[in-house]
Amino acid sequence: MTVKPCCIFLALILLGMLCIVPVLADSWENNWAPWVTMTTTSDATINWRQDLNGTGTVAYARTEFYSQNNRFDSTVSDTSVTPYHHVLLTGLAPDTSYTYLVQPNGNPGVFSPRAFRTMPDYGPYTFIVISDPQDATKFTEDKRFHYVAAAIAKEPDVRFILAGGDYARLDDFGRWGSFFNNADGMLSNTTIFPTIGNHEFHNISGSSVPSPAINYRQAFAVPLNYSFDVAGVRYISLNTQDPTRPDPNPAIGPPFSDAIVAGQESWLRHQLDNQLYGTFTIQHQPNWRDDYITLFPTAGPWEKLYHTYNLSASFAGHNHNYERFSIEGTPYFIVGTAGGFSMPLNATPPSGYQTGSTRRLGYLKVMVNQANNSATAEQITVGYVNHDNDNETPVIYPAPVIDDTITFPLNARRADSMGHGAAPAMTGNGNGPTGSPSGFPLILLVALVIVILVAVLGGFMYLRKRRSRDPVTKKP
Repeated sequence: MTVKPCCIFLALILLGMLCIVPVLADSWENNWAPWVTMTTTSDATINWRQDLNGTGTVAYARTEFYSQNNRFDSTVSDTSVTPYHHVLLTGLAPDTSYTYLVQPNGNPGVFSPRAFRTMPDYGPYTFIVISDPQDATKFTEDKRFHYVAAAIAKEPDVRFILAGGDYARLDDFGRWGSFFNNADGMLSNTTIFPTIGNHEFHNISGSSVPSPAINYRQAFAVPLNYSFDVAGVRYISLNTQDPTRPDPNPAIGPPFSDAIVAGQESWLRHQLDNQLYGTFTIQHQPNWRDDYITLFPTAGPWEKLYHTYNLSASFAGHNHNYERFSIEGTPYFIVGTAGGFSMPLNATPPSGYQTGSTRRLGYLKVMVNQANNSATAEQITVGYVNHDNDNETPVIYPAPVIDDTITFPLNARRADSMGHGAAPAMTGNGNGPTGSPSGFPLILLVALVIVILVAVLGGFMYLRKRRSRDPVTKKP
């Protein structure tokens, strides 16, 4: 009996399809590699999306134990039959690295082990701020955000990432899958604390009626405004978008309305009224921005609270550039440099504007030191683009560079009472004020140089005079 060649060919095609289907099912579009949220000194939430409705488990152990034994010693199961999972781990040790593995039921090998670190009880630490990694009409996130996320993944000992919103241009499943795919390395070893932006409500149909931000809610499952503390410092995430107010321009999205500000005012006052080392806020739309000559009109109540309760600093996005302001001594940062289309800087920014840059890709790195009542923020640039919205390949530096630095007090009033640290020290990138290295006041630096020169000159003259007095020794 002979088999016709066409039958063999069809059989090979069928076999190939059977091999391809599992690969497609395991692709990043459908399986979003795990990410960690809401980490404290003792808890953490493990999140993931799997390709099918189903249950799953999280196996975990201290990284030290896992490295020595190549196994996990704890497991938590999620019996919810859903693609999206949010599993709370409890009873963890402070300031400790944990390795974990997510295993969806029926497809336990789709993900690899990942890690995170619980928050410390005390001591200095570093965190990252990003905003607006979204795609644009002419490019996808792998053209810009990919490089920012890759650089953050290489930052040593980052405790968490504050994300200021606009993770995708539209409330669209495919674009959100692209965000998590490009953020994979960045999210594989730390915690992300998200803030919602206007693009989370952008309706894929182009309607001016906001979408329900379904992808943001399914991915993060956090309140639209919340706070958390790390080693005596508070972080407040605010919602600047009012989805009850359709906007006539869908490209702008739900407005930063009086109602959305008033609805969080009492809660914000309670969060700011504390005895902690310092307090930071993050919100998508900023209070101060280069395209308004004064405070953004609806932000007045929040702005008053920021100065009443002595805010350490404010972080925001929305404007796709880097901007830094000093308002009554408080630094305000716009860090919309994670990958969205670039926006030009206004030639006449409001009073308080310090420095800014555009068409640069990067993030803000913040180092907190409670013992010194200080924080140092560095604007890190990984590369640049030549056009605002273009499918070009960006120029990526061999290593990230620091474009702007400022050191400021966590609590200015405490700094005044201690007699030091009240005035911020700044170094710039050529676009704004610059200062002396390492935060030394210029007058002290000049005085130090003069002292050194006088000492060197005096020593030289002394040696010369002594040498002239030495008797000449004649050779025998």
